[in-house]
Amino acid sequence: MKARFLAAALALLTAMSNLLAGPRDAQWKSVNEAADEGLPKTAIERLEPIIQGALADKAYAEAVRAIGRKIALEGTIEGNKPEEKIVRLEAELAKAPAAMKPVMEALLGHWYWQYFQHNRWRFLQRTQTAAAPGADIQTWDLARILAEIGKHFDAALADSAALQSTPIAKWDGLIAKGNLSDAYRPTLFDFLAYEALSFYQTGEQGAVKAENEFELPASGPVLGDAAEFLAWHATFATKDFPASPIVKALDLYGRLLRFHERDVHRFAFVDADLARLNYAFNVAVGDDKDARYEAALARFIEA
Repeated sequence: MKARFLAAALALLTAMSNLLAGPRDAQWKSVNEAADEGLPKTAIERLEPIIQGALADKAYAEAVRAIGRKIALEGTIEGNKPEEKIVRLEAELAKAPAAMKPVMEALLGHWYWQYFQHNRWRFLQRTQTAAAPGADIQTWDLARILAEIGKHFDAALADSAALQSTPIAKWDGLIAKGNLSDAYRPTLFDFLAYEALSFYQTGEQGAVKAENEFELPASGPVLGDAAEFLAWHATFATKDFPASPIVKALDLYGRLLRFHERDVHRFAFVDADLARLNYAFNVAVGDDKDARYEAALARFIEA
């Protein structure tokens, strides 16, 4: 089953204008007609009043969707260079209302990630240098691009309290529904945490060797029950391993579980706990890993 996903990150918002009915339907239709007729400049001009109207109405999902569509159309005029789309999105992010910034940060993280994936061979061939990389993404080394991706996913989650009080349904105009109930991802915090986890759990950073690697022992609380894991997470010093994707992923699972540990409906808590166990099994080391994982699953089923 699939939960919601940030379709805008993958489709560059070229086909997102019909997600929901709304007060600007006629304007969106006009944008689509211009784009279909091969008139991107006209479509961009017609998007401007949609953006301004959505901002005035605090229809932030629609505003982000319109901004993303505008950037995509601008890209078609100027050769579809992904680095230029990233620059434009960064400029829009800088002036966006605070309520829009978390989703835009996640979107920007995805666009950087896509750029890396499309140019992976170039980054893997570049030698990391002692000098600080400049602003030009085309000159970055592997460590720099991966750090930039992580920076934006981290920024998306910076204001946890506000995100946790924002129902995910408020972003229906941008975040496409999967076939999984919103009970599993009830807030914007949940959604963005799993977006960040999708990056940190890929193992992309494995090619960058840190001086102080984090090793996760299977014998520890990471494969214990939720209470053991949360007690350990309370003492977790992420600053000791700031570049470790394993540490970042485990911290996110701790934050998700702590957020939902007192929920009346346990869907989100149970889903996060099972995902935590599966991830821990994949990254933990030790001869007793299989036995610990099997015991953890048995406890999970009985709980």
